[in-house]
Amino acid sequence: MKYFKISLILTVMLLIVSCSGTKKQVLYVFNWTDYIAPELVQEFEKIYNCKVNYDTYNSNENMLTKMKTSNAAYDIIVPSGDHVTILKQEGMIEELDKSKLENYKNLSASLLKKSEQFDPDNLHAIPYFWGTCGFVYNKKYMSDEEMQDVSWNLLGEERFNGKRSVTMLDDAREVVGVALIVNGYDPNDFSDEAMEKANQTLLEWDKNISQYDSDSFKNEVQDGTIWFGQAYNGDALQVMEENENIGFALPKEGSTLWIDFLVIPKNAENKELAYKFIDFLLSAEVAKENALYVQYASPNDAAFELLPEDIRNNKSIYPDESYLDKCYLLLNAGVDVLKVDKIWQYIRNN
Repeated sequence: MKYFKISLILTVMLLIVSCSGTKKQVLYVFNWTDYIAPELVQEFEKIYNCKVNYDTYNSNENMLTKMKTSNAAYDIIVPSGDHVTILKQEGMIEELDKSKLENYKNLSASLLKKSEQFDPDNLHAIPYFWGTCGFVYNKKYMSDEEMQDVSWNLLGEERFNGKRSVTMLDDAREVVGVALIVNGYDPNDFSDEAMEKANQTLLEWDKNISQYDSDSFKNEVQDGTIWFGQAYNGDALQVMEENENIGFALPKEGSTLWIDFLVIPKNAENKELAYKFIDFLLSAEVAKENALYVQYASPNDAAFELLPEDIRNNKSIYPDESYLDKCYLLLNAGVDVLKVDKIWQYIRNN
């Protein structure tokens, strides 16, 4: 009996050592900066006893370049709609098995319908957040009254010439897109006439632009380094939550309308855990908490119903249908992206 007990103790100790030496599963996520509530990542790690390695990018173009040139194998990436189309056409993302997504039913039918313009039948991508872009501004320099009925052409006004107190996003389609809109064109119009008008407008605006950046404005608009700049609505609202002297305005001409998606790359090494992460983010309570953190519009109907009334009624997050009618989804430009890139590279580098 004594030898049996010793043998049993040794067996248990070996099992403990063996289990403690087991490596945790690792989920590799590639996402925009400030685009998920950190505590939700920690909660997921705890529930599934795993580790989430989280890398970030600040433009779709940077994300796509890294996906094509790096050996990194991400399990989840978060492209905007037009880049979902590109990734799909190049065979870089998985067709999804929705039977593994119990919470898929929470998604808005109307958002899924819009999403089909990028991903027919919603086979490859799950809507994550959607929104618009407009102006973030410091009220010390730009009054609420002035910004109430503002035009995109504010970017080119002579009073800002040389002050370098204005920024635009580091996103070719967004920047060229609003220049097309202000000239009366759909931002998916790549005709020579439309491109020339947009180019002329951007050359005028560029005289006032200090930089094209999608992140640094969050600090610079608060300290007065910039007075106002083009910003995604959720990013602006995050800053407004920290600083009451910051405002956000949607220009009267209309704006771009974007949808960002969760997708699984074909070279992902932990696809099963990726499905679990996506389904976790689609659950009503988690999606609500995430929406409160990122301040963007949720495509999750179940989460929307849980949001505070002041959030559901906030027109900077959920604009009226009359304004959304003046907003345009940025579709895949195909070979015409070369026309956009030519304009973009010139204003970025001169």
